[in-house]
Parts: sequence; C-alpha cells; structure tokens
Amino acid sequence: MKIIISHDVDHLYLKEHFKDSFLLGNFYRSLKNLAKGNISLKTFIKRFPAQLNRVKELHEFNKKAGVSETFFFGMRKGLNLSYHWKDAQPYIDYLLKEKVLIGLHGMGFNSYELLQEEANRLKSMLPQHYPLGIRNHYLRMDESTLEIMERTGFLFDSTYYSTDNAKYYAADTVFLQGSIWEIPINIMDAGFVTNNQKELIDIKIKTLAKIQKAENNNQPFFVINFHDIYFSEAYPVYKEWYEW
Repeated sequence: MKIIISHDVDHLYLKEHFKDSFLLGNFYRSLKNLAKGNISLKTFIKRFPAQLNRVKELHEFNKKAGVSETFFFGMRKGLNLSYHWKDAQPYIDYLLKEKVLIGLHGMGFNSYELLQEEANRLKSMLPQHYPLGIRNHYLRMDESTLEIMERTGFLFDSTYYSTDNAKYYAADTVFLQGSIWEIPINIMDAGFVTNNQKELIDIKIKTLAKIQKAENNNQPFFVINFHDIYFSEAYPVYKEWYEW
C-alpha cells in the first residue's frame, strides 16, 4: 500500500481575512482552547501572524523526509478561502521548480462553468499538458460533481472521505468513474487531530489503526490530508502529529 500525502492551501496572509469570518472564528476557538489549558498564551498569539501559509516550510520538511506531496490551491474566493487566485502564483512557481504536484482546491463543485473558469486560471500558471487533479474546498460534492469534474478534464479527484459522517461522500478505496479517478481521503487533520497535547498518544494510536485496517483490506492507496497552516508552532499538536 502506498501512502499519499496532500495539502490544502486555504490561507496565504492575515490581511485577506479582514472581511470574512476566519479571524473571529479562529479567535474564539483559540480563546476556548486557552481557557481549557490546551494551549498557552504564547501559542494563542502565534496564531495571528502576517503570513498564515506554511507552504515552503512544509515542503522543506517533506523534502528532507523523502516525501512526495500534492498541494491544492484555490482559484476562487469562498468559505474563508479569501486570497486572490493570482496571489498563489509565487508559491505555485516555487513548488513547480521543486517538482511538486499542483492541484485545484475547487469551489464550483456543482457548476461546469465555474469549475472550468477555476481550472483555466490554474492552467495559466502551469506547464502545458499538465496532469490536473482536484479536491474541493470543504469537501463539497453532490450527485453531479464527478461528472462535472470529468467534463472539465480533471484526471483525478480526492474529495470523497473515508468516514461514516453523512456530511461527506464516503468511499474507502480508489475507483474509476468514466475517465476520472476518485482517490478518497483516509485521514484529514480537521476533526481527527485536536489541540490537546494529552490526546496526542491516542491520536497516534488511531492513525496506526486506520493504516493497519487499510493494509488488511488490501487498499492500494491511503491518503492523508494535512492543511499547511497547521505546520506551525501555533498548532503544536497538529505539527507534532504530522512530523511523527
């Protein structure tokens, strides 16, 4: 079984969030964790730097660990992904030079026209005939999504989530629908990792159990999705878990 590492880039800079709900939501969540003793005041303050993304730092860690990864970038604003699509260009250029695979973090999950526009924006930053994949922001899908993705020309999608949570489309292993491959997520940091250092051992045990179960089921691939913003001392449990 091969383990696939992927990263969703939801945030670039603090300034892009002055008109959405990300800062307020992050403030209240962090304040709650501070009150519970899960994080320190120093950690709380670190969660609001001018630069939120950790794209380069995360890639450098992956590179040293011998890990090949995929980064998914947004090409349309929405749901607290608030950077202008052109602001992703320097990071995409950097990753392309590092031979890292780039994909679309899609918004137009139920609109061919919107998704095509997003795909064209990303293609304008990529080499010609680049193998384009996608994962939708917030894992949004409906019954039309895979067909729309296939029409748009994506080779693979990684939006399905291997979970019993009815909010997501659940699938355990890779499948082909038409000409597009679906490569489901098996572990995603959000909802799996906590801010409580005391729970880190349990999180590691859960991780190993899920990998072992997938191996026992002869899954060909196992996808781990980790958001780059968490590769920071501002989120110590997330960072330590990922490095482990």
